[in-house]
Formats: sequence, C-alpha cells, structure tokens
Amino acid sequence: MQLAQVLDVFEALFRAAAHPEIEAVERFGSDTAPGGPSPAGVRIRYADGALAYLWGAVWPGETDLPVPGVPPPPARRRPDRALVLAVRLLEAARPAAFRSWQLVALANLGPDGERGKAPRGIRVVATDGTSLLLRATAAGGPERAPEVEPYPDYRIPDGLSAD
Repeated sequence: MQLAQVLDVFEALFRAAAHPEIEAVERFGSDTAPGGPSPAGVRIRYADGALAYLWGAVWPGETDLPVPGVPPPPARRRPDRALVLAVRLLEAARPAAFRSWQLVALANLGPDGERGKAPRGIRVVATDGTSLLLRATAAGGPERAPEVEPYPDYRIPDGLSAD
C-alpha cells in the first residue's frame, strides 16, 4: 500500500467524523514515501485556528501506547488529541485496507517530562503487509486553545466509513 492510499483513509475518516472542533481537512506535501524532503500528510484545521498534521515519517524508537479513555485537552496537546481521535476513528470504521494500527510514542518527542512517552504517531499495517508510520505535529492558532474538553458530548457517527 502506498503512503497516498493510507492518507486517503485518514482524510476520509476525519471528514466523515463531523467533529465540531474540526473546521477543515486538507492534504499537503508531495512525497510518495515517508522520509522525503516534502512530507505528505493530512492537515486538520481547528475552529480556533490551530493546526494538526499527520504525515508519513521515518522515526527510530517507537513505543506502543494504549489509547487513553479520555481525549487530551486541546491546549498544548494537539498532536496527542489528533492521534487519539484518529485511532478512535479507525476503531469505529475498521477500514478494510488496514490489518492493524497502533498508537505510538516516538523517542525524544513530546512535552517536557514526557519525551518518548506521549502519543506522537500511529503505526499502520495494511492488509498487503505494508507498515507505515504517521507522525503527528501541530501549530497553535490565533486563539487560545481550551484547557478542558470543549465537546464532551461528541460521539463518532454510527456507520463511519473511509470508503
């Protein structure tokens, strides 16, 4: 499976999620494989102007993480928040193109005191055996991100699909 096909699944899931916090979902970059000079990925634009990016990466030192029961708050945790939502969307949709996925921490990444322990990627294994890492990064917006969950009643739509 190619990186672009993996990104197609994530783009479709984030769009179909209808999360009230997400204003737009767009693609960026031109690399056809992880690790190139123009990383390809999916950009999530939030209502407060912040951005989260999931992009094809090569990174040594992954540690599997459980999916937290409660999503991290937006303030200072946008990468974690985007990844937790992504994994929950995968769990709800169970895309036929993927055999498995795992939330991962990446060596030397994360907030102070949590480097290598905070969610910073998703390892996806496609049904053809291809394994790809999507790394998460973020950029703050012009408005201050909420310190607490702004949409506690959000539920993933029934019948969510990436197809």
